[in-house]
Amino acid sequence: MKFHEHIIRVTVPGLPCEVTREELSGELADFAHRPEHFLEEVTKSEVVSPERRGSEPGSIAFERNIYFGHLVFHETVQIGADGSYRSHAAGSGERPASDFSMQIEEPEPGQLFIRFIYFEDRPEVPTAIEMNSREQQVDYLRRLAYESKDQSIVAQMLTDIVERKMALKN
Repeated sequence: MKFHEHIIRVTVPGLPCEVTREELSGELADFAHRPEHFLEEVTKSEVVSPERRGSEPGSIAFERNIYFGHLVFHETVQIGADGSYRSHAAGSGERPASDFSMQIEEPEPGQLFIRFIYFEDRPEVPTAIEMNSREQQVDYLRRLAYESKDQSIVAQMLTDIVERKMALKN
């Protein structure tokens, strides 16, 4: 079931250079292989299986472990030919199975966005009337945390692209 979805505009005024869809796709692939570069909470990650063909045409997939200190998540990652990213973590204990995806969108030439979608394998979310106040607050805070994390990812992607382009100019 979809837990949360939001979109971040990537092409923002004030950038010293243009960002292309291809560059953004490269950054999504880099995130798949090196999430610790984009998120300071990730202490390390390691690819634990060879890359193979993914379930979508032209995609690649692999398994990785991602570490948050002593907490380890095993994920299956897929990078699409269109630059999309998807990870799946099996559930364990009190943590439900989950999927996280990032999809590049370009509604007009040169106008780039990334759509972030979070799915969880949990019973249907109760309505606000059925949820108690604490559950509502926890879900609200989780959504805010996801959006903050995603803004950090996009900021690092843009920093990497701009630094690379500026280095080529010099």
